[in-house]
Amino acid sequence: MLTWDELRFNTKFAWENPFLKWLSIVLAVILIAVSIIATVRLIQLGLPSGYVVTHYTVYLGIDQMLPLPWVAALLCVPILVIFGTILLGFTLFRQDSLAGYALLVLAATSTVIWSVFLYYLIKINT
Repeated sequence: MLTWDELRFNTKFAWENPFLKWLSIVLAVILIAVSIIATVRLIQLGLPSGYVVTHYTVYLGIDQMLPLPWVAALLCVPILVIFGTILLGFTLFRQDSLAGYALLVLAATSTVIWSVFLYYLIKINT
């Protein structure tokens, strides 16, 4: 188990790597921007009915509708998971740089998938 000082040192060490630094900044900006845009749009679309379509399948059609407050949980959980992945990558970078890079690439991939998901979620609700 890492102490608080070791955690801070590992994070500072990883932050000095330009690739990790800029990738994490770009990911944070994209993730927050896409999530804010999706939140505003989904709330606009869900206000008349009070519900948001959250899952659609080609074969069954709409199979899940949630009340509007669930938009907060739907959008906050992936943000926390992706930021947690970035932080874990920073924490592990000093001991195992390959794991640190891999976790940042995983966070980048997750951000791209999340952005595509939000785009289609907005399209389904329009």
